[in-house]
Amino acid sequence: MLVHDASERYPATAVDGAGVPGVPATRGGSAPVVYERHADGWVQYWIWYRANPQDRGILRSGRHAGDWELVQYRTDGSEAVYAQHSGAERCGRRDIEFRGGRPVVYVANGSHASYFHAGVRDRMWPDPNDEADGRGRVTVAPVVEITRTNPRWMTDPEPWGNSRANRFLPMEQDSPPGPYFQPTRWDAETFATDARDCQAGCDEVGECDGPEKTMTAGAIALLAVAALTLRRAWSRRRRPPGDATG
Repeated sequence: MLVHDASERYPATAVDGAGVPGVPATRGGSAPVVYERHADGWVQYWIWYRANPQDRGILRSGRHAGDWELVQYRTDGSEAVYAQHSGAERCGRRDIEFRGGRPVVYVANGSHASYFHAGVRDRMWPDPNDEADGRGRVTVAPVVEITRTNPRWMTDPEPWGNSRANRFLPMEQDSPPGPYFQPTRWDAETFATDARDCQAGCDEVGECDGPEKTMTAGAIALLAVAALTLRRAWSRRRRPPGDATG
């Protein structure tokens, strides 16, 4: 069960109309679908969103067309892994919410990061915090099974969308490739192993943001040192010949 943020403008949907070979051309009105795959003792659910409109940093970069997200569950029900930006979070069964016997995924506004509980999550500056208030659309979608080669669109290696990152702005992102062409997620065990430990209780700003604050302070300090170094170098270049002061 997907529970969107109240401000979400691009909720989960079917892949119809995505413009990828083998995908139905119809756009609009297509009911949401979740794409299911079984692998290595896990069941994966791939979720498609038409766009990721969340800006990153102060340059308003990072928006991109197309957004594949993923959650996966142990087939014995003991744990789950939810994708969040370039990483993931791994929690045991006691931290998984259920409604009507279905596990709940709280979807962050714009970024579509998946969380175990509703709330606002700290992210390292200058990225915006993730807002997943759980007050938006609730989606209980039918599943369509996928494999490496089926449906046909699973074999297309091209990006799902026309967004291309500006290489001078590392915060920008390309449109994502399809599920199979995201190897660290497609490999269910690697996806689980690489995930960070459960932080399901960190659902308010300031609650568990020690690492973020430390990294932010370090980044600001590095910028300050770089600025001071450049200023001193510029001052030396402008000093008249023979001036030995300073």
